[in-house]
Amino acid sequence: MNFLDLKIKSLLTENNNKREEIRKIVRDIISIFKKNDEGDFYLPEDVTGEEFYDFDKIKAILTIELSIIVDDEVDGFSVNADWVSEDDVIELSISYNSENKNKLLYDLSGELNEIIAHEIRHIDQETTGSYNTKVGNKQSGEQTSKQYYTQPHELDAQIFGFKRISKLTKTPFDVVVKRWFNTHHNLHQMDDSDVKYVIGKIMSFKKDKGL
Repeated sequence: MNFLDLKIKSLLTENNNKREEIRKIVRDIISIFKKNDEGDFYLPEDVTGEEFYDFDKIKAILTIELSIIVDDEVDGFSVNADWVSEDDVIELSISYNSENKNKLLYDLSGELNEIIAHEIRHIDQETTGSYNTKVGNKQSGEQTSKQYYTQPHELDAQIFGFKRISKLTKTPFDVVVKRWFNTHHNLHQMDDSDVKYVIGKIMSFKKDKGL
């Protein structure tokens, strides 16, 4: 096992101890979502008045820029997030169908646990130098979704996020992975062949890295 593989396994052990930090962030997001129909918010400031999250176990002074959007064309809800490393910000958007808001909370909480864990994994990847967004890029043009989801740092973060959902819901890891790709076509926009390929890469990466 090479040095980077050891670092990845070490990060997984550290991240397994970040459950309370992830839970705290998710609780704050849900609190804002329950009290507001839509708008732009800054966490933790709009919940606690504090300027940023400063957890000992997360190697960044972290803020969340949250956008809540009513979209009655959405079936249920849609969540997307991005870690902006130069600003120590997770940009998070929640679009949802207003007719079903109260019924969404349980599933939304699960989705947020996965996506916040995923983005926090990216934060820790930067400490090892394994957060390499250039991997998989074409020489010209943008990445395809297939390329994006099979970058090593993305495979690693996906595994961490999916493992958290697997533990929370007591659902086998492979079922969680297949279900996510089945219910998030609007996000990944891949055909069945590419989805099968990406899932295979996730499972192989998990096995090869001992995650």
